Amino acid sequence: MVSPRNYVVNNHRQGHGSRPSLIVLILSMAFAGLQVAGAGETEIAGYDCGSVTVAGIDQQKLAARELLVHSYDRARLACAVHVLTEIASNNPADYEAQRQALEANAHYIYYLDRIILYELGYLIVWYVDQVPEEQLMSEPLIAMQVAQQQQQDILSRAHEAGMNNPELDYYAGLAMGPTLPALPLLKKAVAADPQTLKGAAHALLAETYYALPDIAGGDLDLAVSTMRTALVKDPSNPRYARLLAAYLIDLGAVDEARSNLARMVGMETGSGGLQIMADQLRIAADLAERINDANLSRQLSGRRDGLLEEHPELLKRIVVSAMGHFGDKDPMEDS
Repeated sequence: MVSPRNYVVNNHRQGHGSRPSLIVLILSMAFAGLQVAGAGETEIAGYDCGSVTVAGIDQQKLAARELLVHSYDRARLACAVHVLTEIASNNPADYEAQRQALEANAHYIYYLDRIILYELGYLIVWYVDQVPEEQLMSEPLIAMQVAQQQQQDILSRAHEAGMNNPELDYYAGLAMGPTLPALPLLKKAVAADPQTLKGAAHALLAETYYALPDIAGGDLDLAVSTMRTALVKDPSNPRYARLLAAYLIDLGAVDEARSNLARMVGMETGSGGLQIMADQLRIAADLAERINDANLSRQLSGRRDGLLEEHPELLKRIVVSAMGHFGDKDPMEDS
């Protein structure tokens, strides 16, 4: 299991700008820890997951699938994971039960990763080397490591049962992240092209091509072409459209990048749900600014603002502006 220090460095140091004030780090880690852990415990304790588990298995599966749509609500996601993981554990020979548990865990891990990024990531990435390891073990990171271990357990159980399915290759690659060992697994999954993944294997393969250095199999052209395929398979997925736009910008294809960003203004919510749509619109607006299209940036921000106003339950992803509140001098510069 990856250490919290390595997790922060590998996943959230890239893409962050100026170093925040160290005092903001200390204050905000304390605040975020209380905010995230306290809110999570209250939400999970306050949601009656027991009412789902008393139903029959088919009804439990249906209820859990409906809960997964609420990608902004940790309590419902946690309940869905609990229900589907229990069903998979009690029915080890049922492939569909294993697949649904893997999918639920993947949703939950993504949710927790976003919490770490938005609530803690910006503040700890720059000072991760100065913070004791035990202090990096925030409640969301602990919960995510538990979910990742569950994911590994489900995969192991499926393989021990003799299940050999391209969807398992995808989830094994997802557990590895965009790394060299994941490449052959993702290529197998893409070659088989299971319809239930709706382009997810293509998208993850594209992310891996993009993340790896050339010498290790990375390829920007392949990242672009593979992400294009992912978007064809799931045309209402805002994350695929945003990632493709980012890759195209790096490739120098600004006009096509602009076109992909523009399609997000009127894109249906799709399979990702409202929270992912709102999150991707925020990043897309920043990309539009990057290509000097202020009008498009305003349109994307306006669409996001409309979603947040219409659905106040969505997480707004407000990151502390450390430099704005505490000046632009890093106290660590003189140390």
